Amino acid sequence: MLKLPGLIDPHVHLREPGATHKEDWDSGTAAALAGGFTMVLAMPNTKPPIFDAGTLDLALSAAQQKARCDYAQYLGAGPDNAEVAAALADKAASLKMYLDMTFGQLRLDDMSLWMPHFEKYPRQYPIVAHSESRSMAAAILFAAIYDRPVHIAHISLREEVLLIKAAKEKGIKVTCEVCPHHLFLAEGG
Repeated sequence: MLKLPGLIDPHVHLREPGATHKEDWDSGTAAALAGGFTMVLAMPNTKPPIFDAGTLDLALSAAQQKARCDYAQYLGAGPDNAEVAAALADKAASLKMYLDMTFGQLRLDDMSLWMPHFEKYPRQYPIVAHSESRSMAAAILFAAIYDRPVHIAHISLREEVLLIKAAKEKGIKVTCEVCPHHLFLAEGG
């Protein structure tokens, strides 16, 4: 038997508010505990998205009432909420930026929209970027320019791993994560 301390899942989709038929704080945290996870960090791509004080309070209230384990809620970076996001940083897990064809309401496909977030969000917190290939390279460049940590979600390509490795060797503050299904359900084994 392998014994581990309680694990932390930094990337869960609890879908509350707006899509609780898929998952909510109760069912998601119960599943987390069953799998050995004692803390979860919930993504902000809900309906409505978590991007301001009202929606963050809505999500945290639901979590407080229903969560069965420790939790934190990410705040979504929008095209015009950099100052609001910075002011809410202490209440959020961190800031999540959607840089590709992923989540429409929070999608930041113009690099000029990233700049205010990199400038204003408190430096002690990493910015989490859902980005792929070219936008991932740009997010790493922004981490270097603004001298701040960035965490890349959803890496899935060998080239992305090599780029992150090269960035780390240069002292750029970058970390990453991969989804298990990207490892085990990939074509070519």
